Amino acid sequence: MRKKIFIVATVPETFTSILKGQPRFLNSLHNVEIVTSPDSKSRIIDEGVKVHRIPMVRGINPLRDLLSILQMIRLLARERPLAVHSYTPKAGLVTMVAAWLCRVPVRIHTFTGLIFPTQTGFKKKLLICIDRLICGCATRIVPEGEGVKKDLMAYNITRKKLCVIGYGNIAGVDLSFFNPSNSLISESSDSLRSHLKISADSVVYCFVGRLNKDKGLKELAQAFSALPINAHLIIVGDMDDSAPIDHVTMSFFESHPRVHLLGFQQDIRTALTCSDILVLPSYREGFPNVVLQAGAMGLPCIVTDINGCNEIIQPGLNGWLVPPRDHHCLASAMFEALNSPPEILLRMGDSARHLVIKRFDRKDHLLRMADFYKDELNV
Repeated sequence: MRKKIFIVATVPETFTSILKGQPRFLNSLHNVEIVTSPDSKSRIIDEGVKVHRIPMVRGINPLRDLLSILQMIRLLARERPLAVHSYTPKAGLVTMVAAWLCRVPVRIHTFTGLIFPTQTGFKKKLLICIDRLICGCATRIVPEGEGVKKDLMAYNITRKKLCVIGYGNIAGVDLSFFNPSNSLISESSDSLRSHLKISADSVVYCFVGRLNKDKGLKELAQAFSALPINAHLIIVGDMDDSAPIDHVTMSFFESHPRVHLLGFQQDIRTALTCSDILVLPSYREGFPNVVLQAGAMGLPCIVTDINGCNEIIQPGLNGWLVPPRDHHCLASAMFEALNSPPEILLRMGDSARHLVIKRFDRKDHLLRMADFYKDELNV
C-alpha cells in the first residue's frame, strides 16, 4: 500500500505558486493529501490530490490557533496518515502539536524562514519558544537553507539533526517555464513597457513579493527616490494585511509617476522580462524563490545580505549584496546597476541563469524530495 502523507501550508497560495506540481509528482509515489486554509480568493489547487481545509491565520492569535489545532487533531485522528510535512510557521505550530498529540509516526517541519531574529523583547522570546515547541514535536527538521540552519543552531532552537535538502530552497525552478527565450513572454513584456510608458533607454527595477513591512519596501522607496529620471520601478504583489507597509511608503509608491504597482500576478514572467534588475531588500528570508526565478529569467539581483539571498547571489557575478535596513547602500547599488554597461548586466544575468540551472532545477529537486521521503518513510 502507498503511504499516506499530509503536506500542510498555512495558505493555499503556497500550493498554487511555490509548491505547484510537487504534490502531484509525490502522489505518483505515495498517497499525498494537502491541508491548508479556506481560500477567500477562490484559487484552485490543481494537483490531482485530496484537499482538506482547516482555518489557520498568520501572526500570533492564541485562541484561533487553539481552534486550528483542535480541528487538525480531528482530521488526523480520522485520516491517520503515516506522515505529516508542514511548511511555514503557523502551519508548523498547528500541525506539529496536533500530530504529536495524535502520535503520527513521521512528523516533518520545514523552516522556510525564521521570524524571531528580526524581533526584539517579549515577542522575540515568544517566537523562539514557539519554534522550540515545533522542533520538540517534530521527528525531522528541515531548514530551507544553510543560513536558517545556522540560526537554529545559534539560538539553540533544537539539538536534533538538521537536514538541508540539496543546495536549499523548497521547490526549485521550472526552467522550461522561467525561460528568457520565450517569444510570447517577450511580446507581452514589450506591450507592458508600452502601456507603462517606459522608454527604451530607461532602467527598470522590479520587486516581487507581498507588500510586507519586513520586505524592506520603506528602504526601497527611500533609495528609489534618489535615482535619476531614467529609472522605473515595477512592484508586483498584494498588500500583506498581517504586517502591511506604512502609509507614507505606500503613498509614495501610489503617487510616484515612475513607480508601477501591478498588484498580484499569477505569472510574474512578463514583469521580470520587462525589467533589468530584481530588487529584494528584505530584512529576513528563508530561501527566496523570486531571486531564483529572476535568475532563471536572466536578471541580476540586488538583495540584502541575509539568509537565502546570500546563498544565491555572489557579488560581481550575478548581482549585489547590501546590508539590510540601509537605504544609502541600497541606493548606491541601484546607482551602480543603473550605470553599468548593458553588456555587464547581460553577463551577470547569464551567470544568474547558469547558477539556477546547475543547482536549482525543479526536476532535480523533485528527485531529491522523492529520495528524502523514501528515507523518512523507510520504504
